[in-house]
Amino acid sequence: MKEFAIYTGLRAALFAACFAVLWFALNNWLTLFPLLLLALIVSSILSIFVLRAARDRLAGKIEDRAARMSHRLEQARAAEDDD
Repeated sequence: MKEFAIYTGLRAALFAACFAVLWFALNNWLTLFPLLLLALIVSSILSIFVLRAARDRLAGKIEDRAARMSHRLEQARAAEDDD
């Protein structure tokens, strides 16, 4: 699934960017672990807005795949009923 890899990569890049900005801004006041947690929180919130298009494409692909699998399952059930 190409969309999954793209979305995951974008999430990782957003986290890295948030961590870098926070590292330069708050390095004197916070240690590594709080900076990581803060970067995780900030990147999670930003991803809701920034990565909406990529997430929608991923959700569409998952929905299409689930619909195809459901359709195949119904066809198999109908074929089994005919026997």
